[in-house]
Amino acid sequence: MDSAKYALQTDPRTPQSPYGSGVLALCKGVDGLFAEPAPPRRARFELRGCEPRGEFARAVAEAATSGTAPLGPLLVRYAGDGVRDLEDVRVLGAAGDVVTVEGVVPHWARGQDDGGVAVVERPAEARCEDLVRVSPDEPEERTHTEVTFLGCSPRGPLRDALEAGEEEFTAGITYERLAYMAVAAQGHDTARLVGWEPSRRHYGLLDLTVLVDREDLRVPAHEGIWDLWWWQAPKKPGTWADFPPGTRREWLRQAERRAWDLPGYPPGVATYHLDGRHVVDADSFLCALGEAVLGPGGYIAADLPGLRHALVVGVGDTLVWHDAAVARARLGLCPVTPFRPPTFEEILRTLEETGLQVTLA
Repeated sequence: MDSAKYALQTDPRTPQSPYGSGVLALCKGVDGLFAEPAPPRRARFELRGCEPRGEFARAVAEAATSGTAPLGPLLVRYAGDGVRDLEDVRVLGAAGDVVTVEGVVPHWARGQDDGGVAVVERPAEARCEDLVRVSPDEPEERTHTEVTFLGCSPRGPLRDALEAGEEEFTAGITYERLAYMAVAAQGHDTARLVGWEPSRRHYGLLDLTVLVDREDLRVPAHEGIWDLWWWQAPKKPGTWADFPPGTRREWLRQAERRAWDLPGYPPGVATYHLDGRHVVDADSFLCALGEAVLGPGGYIAADLPGLRHALVVGVGDTLVWHDAAVARARLGLCPVTPFRPPTFEEILRTLEETGLQVTLA
């Protein structure tokens, strides 16, 4: 099939189904995938028979007086060597040896079983007898939405099921956004095929309707980024700045995927010029720095710790940061949180730690 942009396939994270595994369909496009994603859903848990210590005990004490207290990430290891990883956790209170917490269950951890002897390994060690989810799941009509994959050519078990006249296809599926010789992006959550009909735009093919978690929707700018990176790195300087702040993390992901195809560092003593007009957050800085050093589409690192190890600097190499006042104004000191973005001064310090001489212009 020519110019397929999407592949639907059985989700390897779901229990084995009679349909086996592999690609189910190749599709030319999609309708409904690009919209504002729903915020991560929060769930409530009880840690029973618990003896909090350290930072965990501090949060429990604060929640007792304030009603709630931030805790950050929480890693619980329970019987059978399973783990439960929660993000952005808040302690809601404690009654005796039962501690109630609320947090976000990351995509990769959904569907895991809880229960059994639990040990809190992060942020501080604590021994608990049990971990139990106490909040119910939201109804599917609130958490999911229909997305239609257009111009699809069924493959393997899906083609066999359709030819046999089956009225439903029960395997859990997920999607991949294809690119030349690679996969540009993947769905996080298991979806379900709920309908199919002859394609209105592509003769002889099918349109497949899939029920997708609203958290798995992608902001509209992602489609443009994926299209630009279909074949190779964009050649026009500053193309990353055409996409709004908040989506440039996706630009970095695509740039990293094609980093093997980038030109090398220039020989001898080098002077790099960073266009700072659009540097309004850490992701913007990393996009601009990659381009300044390696050209359009250049990628060095996804964060400052990675930059310390990945940026290759020779003696006398200089970075001229033009319009640095933009970043100085936008990357100010943020409230102290576990995952706050770096400040302008922290970025400068990191560049200097690599040995690069920085001139602000």
